[in-house]
Amino acid sequence: MRHKLGLAIVCLHISAVLYVLVGGFFIALVTVLDDEMKLPMAVGVGGVLLCLALAAGVEFVAFGLRRRRFWAWAAGLCIFGIYMPSIFLPLGVLGLWGLLDSGSRAECGLGGAGKNAEPSDGAESR
Repeated sequence: MRHKLGLAIVCLHISAVLYVLVGGFFIALVTVLDDEMKLPMAVGVGGVLLCLALAAGVEFVAFGLRRRRFWAWAAGLCIFGIYMPSIFLPLGVLGLWGLLDSGSRAECGLGGAGKNAEPSDGAESR
């Protein structure tokens, strides 16, 4: 059965790169606006650390999806659901499409088929 987990994984990698870029934007913004608004450098450093933590978390979920873990599938649903009402909307739509595909669900142990399902021999287990 074909799956679209690769699409979801690529969307996660793209969002991680975007998080790192936004973190760099925080430092640039604080540096440029330092004279005008007196923003402390701690605001920029905090923004960078937050963005790096988000990128690391997204990459951890992508790693779990490559290993076909159920927890990564569930975390991916949460991440892409959060992306839906944001500027990350295209990534959220594509990621959900990739995760909710029947082949992707089966690969992660949902739907009774896939690599994690037990083979059936025709007899019911009691």
